[in-house]
Amino acid sequence: MDPVDAARHTFRSNFHTEPTLLVRAPGRVNLIGEHTDYNGLPVLPFAIDRATAVAAGPSIAPALEAVSTTFAPPATLPLDATPATVPEPWHRYLAAAIAVIRDRLDGRGARLAIASHIPPASGLSSSSALTVGVLLALDTLHTLRLAPDELAELAARAERLAGAETGGMDQRVIVFARPGALLRIDFLPPAMRPLPLPAEWALVVASSGSPAPKGGAARNAYNQRVVATRIAAVLLADMLGAQLEGTPLLGNVAAIDAAPLLVDELPARISARKAAAMAGVPLQPLVALSAGTFDPDAPLPIRQYARHVLTEAERVDLACAAVEANDLAALGELMLASHTSLRDDYRCSTPALDTLVHAMTRAGAAGARLTGAGFGGFAIAITQHGSEHAIIEAALRATGGPAFPVIPSQGAAVL
Repeated sequence: MDPVDAARHTFRSNFHTEPTLLVRAPGRVNLIGEHTDYNGLPVLPFAIDRATAVAAGPSIAPALEAVSTTFAPPATLPLDATPATVPEPWHRYLAAAIAVIRDRLDGRGARLAIASHIPPASGLSSSSALTVGVLLALDTLHTLRLAPDELAELAARAERLAGAETGGMDQRVIVFARPGALLRIDFLPPAMRPLPLPAEWALVVASSGSPAPKGGAARNAYNQRVVATRIAAVLLADMLGAQLEGTPLLGNVAAIDAAPLLVDELPARISARKAAAMAGVPLQPLVALSAGTFDPDAPLPIRQYARHVLTEAERVDLACAAVEANDLAALGELMLASHTSLRDDYRCSTPALDTLVHAMTRAGAAGARLTGAGFGGFAIAITQHGSEHAIIEAALRATGGPAFPVIPSQGAAVL
């Protein structure tokens, strides 16, 4: 059943009335530019033709009541709920959405029914689609008048409160995506530019057979890389004589010509505490997380992480040029180079993802790479139209699937 119809039906069945409104929020695939957004560097994602739907109506209680066709149990959350006080994983995203707009709700609750055909724990942004969809539903239901930029920023903040110190890529593309186009997103300074996908190109995603969870060890590994790249930014700035304000980001130093040349001079491993002392900067901006804490004495492999991030940002620029030049071969090589860097330097691939990328490439893909944070989940392949079936079959043989084509699609909307 289409998720919009499923959400409407689930709302009727559980709340015995018609929903006031329906929202559709798509998942996303990142074509290239992995782990660059939280460094203030560009990305090239697109929204996909699979989505999460939210049916919403008012509640007489000052609470958020929600049911899901994918997850149990149902939620009944007071409006002062926080992710840290909610035991159920999917409820944490609801609590995080409440938390970022609590002061605007004025005690007004809501009833929600949620349905999705985005595979969960896949790296296709099912959690961000949920968060954007819930916020857009509450915004519309209670006339909060959130501008699209504000909606994307609040959704990103909610995701960080739920546990992983992510950047703003997922939420921005889910809000701003256009049909048939990739969306280049820059963060320093903020900018967006749609790039139409050449009509003869096709995109396939496939599962590695392992989930890409947002909690537990995967969340800790993700946050470790966030802190490590902040350390790299501080040490590179110190080498270059540059001053950084606020949270240190590699994007603050990437534009300085000498920065990529100095990466190999970074320590192979160093802790946040030692790096802060070496650079003469405060420790707290290096280790601060929206949720949880980070051990300032843990040694981190900052050199290889910084090398991935800075080379990946360059690959985004080259990929945009390849798309505009209709150069599929060049884009494919960049995707393969991205996967190699994610495997060898960023250490977020898995043997199953490596096998999957190899299988799809041998089956005729111009290029393939893991998509999303890694540590499991899906890979993306790009090819000429007509080759999708062979690539899907190869992916199914390699890891068991699921595997399916995806189409760049419209961003979130009230229906």
